[in-house]
Formats: sequence, structure tokens, C-alpha cells
Amino acid sequence: MLEIGKLNCNTLALAFIFHIIVLVEVIGAPPLMALAAKYGIISDVHANHTAMKMALVHLEAAGCDAIINLGDLVGYGAQPAECVKSIRALPNAISIIGNHDRQAMGEKDERMRKTAAKVLEWTAQHLTPDDLDFLRSVPQGLVVEEAFILVHGSLVERDAYLLSSPEITRNMRSMIEDFPKSKVCFFGHTHVPMLIGTKAVVTDLQETKMFKLDPNEKYMINPGSVGQPRDKCPLSSFGIFDTKNWTMTFVRKPYDYKVAQKLIIDNGLPEKFARRLALGI
Repeated sequence: MLEIGKLNCNTLALAFIFHIIVLVEVIGAPPLMALAAKYGIISDVHANHTAMKMALVHLEAAGCDAIINLGDLVGYGAQPAECVKSIRALPNAISIIGNHDRQAMGEKDERMRKTAAKVLEWTAQHLTPDDLDFLRSVPQGLVVEEAFILVHGSLVERDAYLLSSPEITRNMRSMIEDFPKSKVCFFGHTHVPMLIGTKAVVTDLQETKMFKLDPNEKYMINPGSVGQPRDKCPLSSFGIFDTKNWTMTFVRKPYDYKVAQKLIIDNGLPEKFARRLALGI
């Protein structure tokens, strides 16, 4: 099993200046990651610990050597502390920060809707100092062994939603020009699973599907949302990236969303965030 503490990841701290990512520090220059590594990819858990527990159990059973968390552990849902603690407890987790995580730490985004911002005020009151310290320690983006890139929103703008053709084109250009050695960029934020290549975009991912990737191609991959899917499918969405066989599996699994709904309502959070879990919106 890979232990992240022993991984010599070629980690590039990513800073956002005028919302553009600028590489500011390179730590070491080790070889590429071991090809036997299998990564479980989760994103946008949003304090839905019921869905998160199911996803982590599935990824462990699938033989994943490490877990990649693409951000937004908190927000919308009623179990933020449980979700943060679950990631903190994993010895083999790599995390980056999301926009809801940042707001829970005190960074204000005037573009965030008032109901979502209110939930994050509640969230901040239900996180321990250790939980908040963990979130503060998490970078905004990473490049792992030059092989793949991790961002929450997009490569060229921190909180952009990578859904439209212009955004896809802009980000794929950045992949080609700014990260010539990296083959894959994993991103989240939209809550919609996507497989983006230079030749095609796949969005019909409402059931579990595995794709054989072309090692000569570049990809941008969104595993979807563990805790609040928005592709009109209520099934939890996450992924498995196999670097030995060069495959990406999009996993869709049911979970007891009624438990998560009840927790949202019982904690006095907006009911609409409970209703949407049953609809996948």
C-alpha cells in the first residue's frame, strides 16, 4: 500500500494572483509516481457524511492505495466535522481546498448565495480548532509527480465553473502550454462528472463506467460530487484512477440520502438543500 507520508510527490504550491494560477515553488524532482498506484478520487462531499462513508468503504474495497480529495468537504450539509475528521484520519489522503472550505475558514466570497453563506456560518461554529487548522493547511492546488494536476475549480481561474465550451478550451490550452508533462487534470466544483479530452467530452455518466485512457492524450476529469450530485441523478459520484492500467472509472452508487436529509432539517439548515439530494440537482 502506498503511504502518502512516504510519497515523494513533486508538489508545486499553486498561488492565485488576479485569479490566475502561478507556480511559485517546486519541492524536489523525484521520478514519476509508481505505476501500480490506484487513486480513489472524491470531490464536493459537502458535509454529507452518509455518502462519504459509503464512498470511502467502496474505494477501500476496490484496492485504492490513496485518496484524493478535490475540495469542498463542507457546506450545504449537516456533518462538516465528521467529514473533515474522516479525511484527517486517513494516512493516505491528498487534499486541496474548495471555495466552501475557504469561506468556512473566514474568507468571504460576495458571489456566494446568501443561503449557502449562512450554512457556512453555521459550519464554522461546528468545526473544532483542529478541523479549521487542517483546512488552513490544505493547498489550493497540486501537481503530483508531474503526472497529474489537482484543482478545485479550474486551471486558469480559481472558482470558475468548467462547464462551457469556452472554459473547456481555455483550460485545455493551459494544460498543453503550461503543464506539458502532465497528462491529467482532476477538478471538481461543478458537481457534474465529466471526461474531457482534446477530441471529445463525455457527460453521460449516470451509471458506473470505466474508460481506457490514451497515454498520448491529455484529459481533464471531474469525478462528480460525493455528497450533492447535480447531473439530475441522485446517486453519489466519485472515481477510481488506475495509473498502472491507465483507466478512469466513474462510480455511481446509492446511499441513504434520507439520513442526510433528516440531519439537514433537524439542524435547522435550509430545507432546499435536503430536497435536492433526492433529485440530483
